[in-house]
Amino acid sequence: MRKLILVLGNGFTIDLLAHLNPKPNIDLVNLFSKGDTVVWPDGSNEQGFLSYKHCPSLWSLGARPYMQASQATDLIEDIITCANMISCSGFDPQNEDLYTNAYYELVAYLKHLFIQYNSLVPDSHLLSASITEWGWFDLIKRAYDNNEYEKIVIITYNYDIFLERVLRLHNLNFSINGIEPDQGKILILKPHGSISFAHEIIGDVSLFSIRKSRDMYEAALSNFSVNYSNLNDNFLVNALVPPAGDSTRMAYKWASEIRERVQEHISQVKQGDKVIISGLSYWHVDRREIDELLIFLSTKEINTYMVNPNPPRALNAVLTCVLPKHIIYMSSDLLKGVC
Repeated sequence: MRKLILVLGNGFTIDLLAHLNPKPNIDLVNLFSKGDTVVWPDGSNEQGFLSYKHCPSLWSLGARPYMQASQATDLIEDIITCANMISCSGFDPQNEDLYTNAYYELVAYLKHLFIQYNSLVPDSHLLSASITEWGWFDLIKRAYDNNEYEKIVIITYNYDIFLERVLRLHNLNFSINGIEPDQGKILILKPHGSISFAHEIIGDVSLFSIRKSRDMYEAALSNFSVNYSNLNDNFLVNALVPPAGDSTRMAYKWASEIRERVQEHISQVKQGDKVIISGLSYWHVDRREIDELLIFLSTKEINTYMVNPNPPRALNAVLTCVLPKHIIYMSSDLLKGVC
């Protein structure tokens, strides 16, 4: 019996959305470009989450809906780099530390940005032929129906829930490992969290505010359930690690527990299994987490694939160096010949 292991980043969701018709008004490259449209979730229905009113630290650092994608990426990287350093150092930042406060604002903003993005894609679009003919869906469906594969393990660093929605709508049973009982053939692990991770304590929506204390982001995995509705509820803890963040350095208990489960599944990979990697950024501030997986895989004699029309040079070099049976595909259409 074999396993299919998928390691997915932002490029996976970009590919999914590119196959929808009509294409939704979603920007996954410049994460600030739709910031003025995101609703502040206190029940007022006021747009403008990314603003000086609601995110003064982010705004003071230059976050704007009209900034260029490269500028947005650089700013996010600066914020995460500072957050990683503070987390590793063990010292408490100053109460008015601009980058620390911007980090908390970024976490809250990204959660509600992706909740809004989720609302822009109706179920009917995910049930369309454009999805059933999509290379990734075809791959997962064939492995799901093939008795040679005992498990499909999906490690996704995306906190959107488009993948989960596709699987549910097409009756492909799965569970979120660590939060739900392992049921069905598909296990999903989300080391960077998800908009569907619902903390057990829920506050009044009208009292929503961005919590700017590290203690307000700490929780065990057992404190969460999986919720695909009421995403805008005022949950006490947001379980998200922002893009380019490193769950090994942020040291949240829930993230540590998921990371341990990821390592456990990767360590069990054996000859005959297949690993497919797609859409990972491999920025310098998050590559340590990816390297941990690659180190495990480098000791195995397995076939590995990467799907990326424009793979990061550093990641491409590392994969070529440590994985002797490695193939790169430019398009997910080529996955139809993998399983």
